[in-house]
Formats: sequence, C-alpha cells, structure tokens
Amino acid sequence: MYRSLRRRMIRAIKMSRASGYRGGDVAVAVVCQADTFADAPRWTPGADFRAVGGESPVSRCWERRNLDGTVTVVAAGVGSEPEVWTVTAAPEAFDGCGLGDSMHGITRMRDVPGAVVGREPYAGHPAESVARYWQAFHEQWGVWPRGEEREGAGWEFGPGRVWFYLDAQPESSGYLLRLVLKLCRSFDAAARVYPYNPRSGAYDGPCVHPDFARRPAG
Repeated sequence: MYRSLRRRMIRAIKMSRASGYRGGDVAVAVVCQADTFADAPRWTPGADFRAVGGESPVSRCWERRNLDGTVTVVAAGVGSEPEVWTVTAAPEAFDGCGLGDSMHGITRMRDVPGAVVGREPYAGHPAESVARYWQAFHEQWGVWPRGEEREGAGWEFGPGRVWFYLDAQPESSGYLLRLVLKLCRSFDAAARVYPYNPRSGAYDGPCVHPDFARRPAG
C-alpha cells in the first residue's frame, strides 16, 4: 500500500507543478467504511434539520426551513460560557447570523424584532458529549473527519460515509503520506489522490477546502 500510495502522490505532485500551482501540491481523501464511526456519539436537533457552517464536528449549527416560511437555527457551543441557542425568525432576519462563517453571530438575534430565541446550558447537553469525543480525536490525530451531505450535491462518497480530506505543502508531503497510511490502516479506509486543476482553480475530485495536514500538538 505504501508504494502504491507514494506513486500516486508523486504523480499528482508532478501534475500540480506542471500546471504552475505552488500551493499544496497534492490532496488526499481518506474514505472510511459506512460503519467506521457507528459507535461515536451523535446529536442533531431533529431529522428535518440540516447541518450548516463549520468544517469540524465540535461546534455545530443546524437549520430547518419551516412551513410558515420562517427558519429555525440551532447552534451548540455558543459564547465564552457555552450555550445551545435555538432561534426562529424570517430568513432575511438572520443576515448570515449563525449561518456560514461564524455561528457565534447568532447571539445578535436577541436584538432582532420578532425573533424567537431559546437558550439552554451547553454543559451536560448531548451536543457537548459529541464535541468532547471529537476534540479528543483531533488531539490524537491532528485532523477532523467530515461526513455531511452537501446541499445540492449529495454525499461525496456515498450516503453516511465519513472521510478526511487533507493536503500538504511540498515539504510536508512525506508526513501527509505517513498520516494517510496510518488513517487507512487504523480505520480500514481507502485513499483517493487528487492533483491541482488550474481550469477549476481547485484540486480534482468532489471535495472542497482540504485541511492542511499538520502534526498534532505534542
């Protein structure tokens, strides 16, 4: 497996360099089996909510489009003394709060006329258990798994599949190779290697925004 993966990564690096790209030269998706993290803790506000914003499973935000035209957003882990916020308002009232770049902006919704705001403690909440589990995972591995259906595109690697998506600068490609091998062997996963595509301005493949492979602290 080492030789095959190394050959594919070297080929992708050469293709990326031939295109003139000077960022991360290679990206790798490590695709796990559908049941790999079946025992990991899970929580969502309900089956009709979809996850939005954020790339890690630690601080999460969900939204639901309601039949009356309003939107309900739930954000877990908000604030310096974390809380779970549930806010219902007209879509335009959010103006990005809680959606997209920073879910902590949802706290501004308490000043929006007509918004219905609910707050509850984060400590002891099921969402906190999920966050603790994945925080410990990140401290061990230095990477976050992904596993959400992308709106309008479905699941990148099949329903329910969890994956890691990583890239590296040329000087770190050796570490990326070792990390990918360890992830594949530890989680019975398969590696898919992508070069940079100058026509699309991104790596080939269905994923977007890889995480830079780095060694975990310590």
